[in-house]
Amino acid sequence: MKANTKIVPAISSAMFKFVHYKALIFYIGLFLTFTGFAVITNIFSANAVTLKIMAADALPKPITEIGNIFKKEHPGVKIDYDFLGAGVLKGDIEEGAPCDIFLSANKKFQRQLERKGFLNSYKVFAYDYLAAATPYNNPARVTKSNLIQKLMDANVTLATSSPHADPAGDYTWAMFRIINQRFPGAFKKITNHTNHLIDAAMIMPVLESGNADLGILYESQLFELKRSGAKINIIPIPKKYNTKAEFTASILNQSRYKTLDKNFMQLLFSKKGKKILKYWGFSPVR
Repeated sequence: MKANTKIVPAISSAMFKFVHYKALIFYIGLFLTFTGFAVITNIFSANAVTLKIMAADALPKPITEIGNIFKKEHPGVKIDYDFLGAGVLKGDIEEGAPCDIFLSANKKFQRQLERKGFLNSYKVFAYDYLAAATPYNNPARVTKSNLIQKLMDANVTLATSSPHADPAGDYTWAMFRIINQRFPGAFKKITNHTNHLIDAAMIMPVLESGNADLGILYESQLFELKRSGAKINIIPIPKKYNTKAEFTASILNQSRYKTLDKNFMQLLFSKKGKKILKYWGFSPVR
């Protein structure tokens, strides 16, 4: 019996040490599992890809829709959009703002960036034209037949985007010069009473508030606004005076995701992309 009393405590002590050891291993394993998971999660978070797309303010609807398709085709990829006047965006790029893809409403800004080494090439992906709009009650009684006369009328409050800062403004000023060829002195008359806004997107609130009698925007913007319930009248501009806007796309040299950029471009120029552009009032390239 004495021998047995010596063995039992020894066995009990060994079992305690064994259980304690297994518990220690379990908690160490648990700790490593959670810390390892956290490390892996942080690695994936650190490596998450976000494309930065800067685009003209006429493009939010079609480009966001195309972007949603792109994200479904590339799980884990996010897109950060910046929609403003293309001239403002060009300036941001020149000042060092991060950007992967630049979608401008003209060729000029792409050319300027190309000369400065920000990009190697660009392509036209869609066209658009200008149209006029009035508040729903149309206080100045503007019609398609009297549009040119109303543009020259100093009593009609006219709002356009700013030339040099926004391509829509440049296209509008080009239209005024075409009108001037037919009606000498018209350019000065029109521009003398024009309110310059930083981009075309700002014209709509001015029209709806009644602070302008007439505004000039892209056709696509006006059709989009009309579809969304905006209380405006759209007045077509005769083709002989109108100008054609060229929307261009480029991949910035600073981009770290050239393969994804090219994939986005392929989608933009694909049948899917063209269908979306057409739905939102643009004329995609053939």
